[in-house]
Amino acid sequence: MDQKQQLKQLLSNANALLEAMRYSSTAASGDMANIGNFTSYKTFLRKYNDLATEALPLLPNTTMLDFFQLDSIKGSASTVWPLQKEYFEAAYSNTALLKSLLEGVIGYAEDQTHALRDFIQANVRKAIFVVPERELEIQNGVEVLVVGRGMAKVTCLDCFSQS
Repeated sequence: MDQKQQLKQLLSNANALLEAMRYSSTAASGDMANIGNFTSYKTFLRKYNDLATEALPLLPNTTMLDFFQLDSIKGSASTVWPLQKEYFEAAYSNTALLKSLLEGVIGYAEDQTHALRDFIQANVRKAIFVVPERELEIQNGVEVLVVGRGMAKVTCLDCFSQS
C-alpha cells in the first residue's frame, strides 16, 4: 500500500472512531446519562493512540498530537464521571485534530471537489433527457444528481442566476 492509500485508510479509521465516539457519548439517556456516556474513554484513548502512532511517520508535523500513557490512567470503575468526560474529550479532540492533519496531507478538500466534478461530468447526460433551453433545466438536472448521491439539496435561490 502506498503512502497516500495509507493516509486515506487512516483518515477513514479516524472518521470511524469519531463516529463511534459520537454514538457512545449520546447512547445513555435520562438522569444518569453523564455517568454512562463516557465510561468507554480508555478504549477510545487506546484507539486514538494506535491511529496516531501509525500516522506519525506519514505526517510532516505532529507536534500538536498528544499521546496518552494508558498504564497510568485508571479504569472507569475507579474514576468519577467528570474525569471520564475529560479523558473522553481529550481522545475526541485529538482524533479530530489527527483527522484534520490527515486531510491536509491528502488534499482531502481538493480530492472531494475533483470527485464531484468527475461525477457530474460523467452523469449529467443521464439526468437531462432533452436539449435544455434554459440554465434552470441544467441546474435542476445537477440537483437531481447531487440529491441522488445523498448530498444536501441547495435551497438558496440567489446561488444561481435564473435565466
